[in-house]
Amino acid sequence: MLSNIDILEAIRNKEFEIDPFDDKDLRPAGLTFHLGDTILRPRAGKVIDVKKNALPEYDEIKITDDDPYLLKSNEFVLSQTAENVTIGDNLGFMIEGRSTGARLGLTVVQTAMIVDTGHTNRAITLELKNNGPNDILLYPNMKIARAALFRLSSPTSINYDKEKGKYRNQKNGGKPILEDEIKPC
Repeated sequence: MLSNIDILEAIRNKEFEIDPFDDKDLRPAGLTFHLGDTILRPRAGKVIDVKKNALPEYDEIKITDDDPYLLKSNEFVLSQTAENVTIGDNLGFMIEGRSTGARLGLTVVQTAMIVDTGHTNRAITLELKNNGPNDILLYPNMKIARAALFRLSSPTSINYDKEKGKYRNQKNGGKPILEDEIKPC
């Protein structure tokens, strides 16, 4: 796992890029990420069948400091990081929620904690769920996640964006793209 010193070196060497970057977000062995300004709330009432490409529809909600999103108990939404990242071929990257949110019942990653090597210049989609008994207000740019980087024992031969990764075209300011990007099983 990379330390704060290693992460700074990876940024200097362009093995890892993050925009915007503030060194106060460095942790001893990772980085803090912030919530973007878009929430995608799935519409209820549809049977999802990924084999037949029957996927959920979403309401897009912009949030501001004056108009945060109220994430209700047991509610699930998608969002993204405020930061865009590029992960080089010799690094691994894992993202998870912060302890502060977890103590409230907030999970940030349901199953997709690994961000693929080759992820290029875009935000990271977050899978937010309120597992607690209380509603939680979500504000843009609030601290939402932590990431750990690690060096691969050898560079990958499979680059996510170059190998036609499912979400590789997600470059629209960080808003998660869904319908055009999800392929049937």
